[in-house]
Amino acid sequence: MRKIVLTSCGIIDNKLKEQFYELLDKDISKIKLLYVTIAVDGEKETDRTWLEEEYATILDLGIKKENITEFHYEENIDFSSYDIIYMIGGNTFYLLKELREKNLAEKIIQAIDNGVIYVGSSAGSIILGKTIETALPFDENWVNLVDFKGLNIVNGIIIPHANRKQEFIKEVKQKYNDKIIELYDNFGIVITD
Repeated sequence: MRKIVLTSCGIIDNKLKEQFYELLDKDISKIKLLYVTIAVDGEKETDRTWLEEEYATILDLGIKKENITEFHYEENIDFSSYDIIYMIGGNTFYLLKELREKNLAEKIIQAIDNGVIYVGSSAGSIILGKTIETALPFDENWVNLVDFKGLNIVNGIIIPHANRKQEFIKEVKQKYNDKIIELYDNFGIVITD
């Protein structure tokens, strides 16, 4: 069964935390989490305090620091050996390009299909939808990505930080006939089969 948590800024809201804990099949202290920061590598901004704040939200869930592995492009990494894949935000275009070029997209999809919980934050959420084109006004496409098709695991177009993008969301709804999934800061949604 697929277990997906989509957020803008991590699992912060108490109700979302409760729903997240319901997805777990073992004690939180035994959970192994793969922390994927690829999208951050594509960011040109130098202020990364948000990254530290979001990492703290993972620890606040009760996941032990020693059970968190930061992903570093290991070629033979087995995503299915983790309980959670946590895909942090950053540059959406860089993230999708890297996932495709390093053949990681299929491995992530397979892990999700095998029951690994996927937590997406901002760009990590956007890529699961049908398209990442909606990131164009907010992320610089400096990698010149031309194929904006997302991983299409979630049926719809995902827009994080929706509370800051209401005018943009109106435009997106006029342009696309797809379901629009609005993710507000500090909140998120849980999707299961």
